Amino acid sequence: MRAVSGVVAITLLLVVTAAAAAAPFAGNVLDGVALEPVRGATVVGPGGATATTDRAGAFALDLPPGAAELVATAPGYEPTTEEIVVLEGGVPDHVILLFKPGAAFETIEVEAEAPIPPTPGRQDLSRGEITRIPGTRGDALTAVRSLPGVANAVGAGAGPGLVVIRGAAPEDSKITIDGVEVPVLYHFFGLQSILPSEFIANIEFLPGGFGVEDGRATGGVINVVTRSEAAVEATGFAEVSFINVAGFIQTPASLFKAKDITITAAARRSLIDFILPQVVPDTVNFTTAPQYYDAQLRVDWRPREGDKVSLLAVTSFDLLSLINNQVDPNEPDFTGGFDNETRFVRTIAQWNHARGRLTNRLVASFGTGGFRFEVGEDRYLRANQKVLELRDDVAVAVHARLKLRAGAEARWNPRRLEVRFPAAPQEGEPPPTNFSSAPLVEYMRDLGNSVAGAYVTSDSKLTPRTTLTAGVRLDYFDHIGQTTVTPRAQLTHEVSKQLTVRAAAGQYSRNFEFAESVPTDVLPELANQYVVGAEVRLNDVLTASGSAFYTSRSQLLVRDPFLTETDPLAAYVNRGTGRSYGAEYLLKARADRFFGWLSYSFSRSDRVDGPMLSRRLFDFDQTHNLIAVASWRLGRWELGGKWQYSTGQPMTPVVGSIYLSDLNAFIPLYGPLNSERMANAHQLDLRVDRKWTFRTWELSAYLDVTNVYAHPRVLGYTYNYDFTERQAFEELPFVPALGVRGSF
Repeated sequence: MRAVSGVVAITLLLVVTAAAAAAPFAGNVLDGVALEPVRGATVVGPGGATATTDRAGAFALDLPPGAAELVATAPGYEPTTEEIVVLEGGVPDHVILLFKPGAAFETIEVEAEAPIPPTPGRQDLSRGEITRIPGTRGDALTAVRSLPGVANAVGAGAGPGLVVIRGAAPEDSKITIDGVEVPVLYHFFGLQSILPSEFIANIEFLPGGFGVEDGRATGGVINVVTRSEAAVEATGFAEVSFINVAGFIQTPASLFKAKDITITAAARRSLIDFILPQVVPDTVNFTTAPQYYDAQLRVDWRPREGDKVSLLAVTSFDLLSLINNQVDPNEPDFTGGFDNETRFVRTIAQWNHARGRLTNRLVASFGTGGFRFEVGEDRYLRANQKVLELRDDVAVAVHARLKLRAGAEARWNPRRLEVRFPAAPQEGEPPPTNFSSAPLVEYMRDLGNSVAGAYVTSDSKLTPRTTLTAGVRLDYFDHIGQTTVTPRAQLTHEVSKQLTVRAAAGQYSRNFEFAESVPTDVLPELANQYVVGAEVRLNDVLTASGSAFYTSRSQLLVRDPFLTETDPLAAYVNRGTGRSYGAEYLLKARADRFFGWLSYSFSRSDRVDGPMLSRRLFDFDQTHNLIAVASWRLGRWELGGKWQYSTGQPMTPVVGSIYLSDLNAFIPLYGPLNSERMANAHQLDLRVDRKWTFRTWELSAYLDVTNVYAHPRVLGYTYNYDFTERQAFEELPFVPALGVRGSF
């Protein structure tokens, strides 16, 4: 997998039928990082045809037209195998990239823990595989939701595209791009991620037990590392599908008479907002159907060996607007317009420096963002913020068996909140009994949510087969004037070449978001995490891994009932405790023309909100989550399928109602918190890919069908006027996505 996935910049794939006469096939072999010629490399074609590169890295072979396989090797480099197409007129300018061990760029690593050393559950998926998983529409980040530990979540927390990891609330986890925090990873309802796959080098998925490099998260961390390689020549694509229209280009700036500079740009705009109004019921009146766009620009400069400088700009926007003209006698104010908007911009500048035993990474970032939710004329939640962030990470190899690492970061984060809305339900709370009559919380204020952190850690090779990482982290939360000191450790032991065992333990703390960030007399929430796991390589095709985890949570925020009535924004107190525990399993298969996996997660997340109160489920608890993925390459075609089953999310049931004559309305009576579940979810997704290769460009098409047998997932329930009957509110039962892409 490493050999095939490490090369791909200009490789021609899949098939054109053949004539019999030999044709000249020539090109160059280059170092994949420095882009310099590799002299003395050996290129072997079908039938044993062999060529050795000259001082310019050039080679030439006589090959029969048609599909073929090339193998390139050179001393000090990893071998690579490419599938090519030899045209009848020959190929004069094929380029092969060779990488030194560990230097390949085109592998997406989906890691379940921190990379130094890997803690329980690390997974590796190649770019070619992860972008062809059915149901993802070619989106690498969407594939993260097919991994163990990630819940198949619905409801308010998942609607804007948030991520639920091991039963923790979305705000308990952190999403970063190149180490810089961003508010969301997905557009509305997870239709698409905010970054195209072509912008991604690797994905670090850390559901728990991660190292001291990452702070302010008691759940998990998803860090997206963007691509930074030097471009050999201009490449790009244009794509249109039922979901969006997109474009991408990457080019060396030498085309503009500059050296050692690569420019990468991409943009997308949704099309589903034109299609969705035609297929949803007439009772839904869109002013603006779910609409999104995102754009990215990256400039990479390599001034000299060992130094890389980059500037990345990312923007994302989502908007949904509805009009409800049906008047509910119980909710006269719940009519009119509904607007939901999320937006953010980030610019990230990086300098990576490596000299001898010292490496250093310096990051500076600035951005803005905002959120807006409005109902009718005079109900609104609005938040706007600015973010300025600085971070520096340094590592020194003191000895062959010891590396020391340290880092510090600071984030200035002023915010403006404007609220005129009933108090939003918090974790475990049911919706307000009556939106129209609920007292309004009115709040307009400038406030800060600035933070700072530092860490120190060491990576020790205790024995040739045992590695220990141990460190401590300090986080300071300015708006509450609190500091946390959290120690953590990860241990890896290679029992044999086939079996590796891992363990991790540590303490974690998190910052507050939304209404929780207003009070200044609370303490940070804390979590103690413990993880153990093992990975077994059964043979050249099959790998099995499993992990078990336990998390204890303390100082959880809850709202005091009395303060909620008198001062809702200051009603938070640290009375809650909680726990999460479970196990995750993954069986992964990878062969020449097949990849797939079978994953299963079992978990339980519950909490107690105060003394003398009963234990109840977290809002995002999910007991079972089973996922099977498979993809076959059959000549010019690729066929894939994914089936998923997951337990329904907890919900608080309506057990009756009361008629209030003063309001002339029925209000619901609720049962115990999260004592019922929504219906269990299951669905089958299928994908078909086909490619056509021409001399200077490639055409590909795919059909990606979500929920083939139309079993819609329940998102919640609506009730009649007196709450005696309920009806499931469901997502779209069947979502086909047909896409066409032309690339060069």
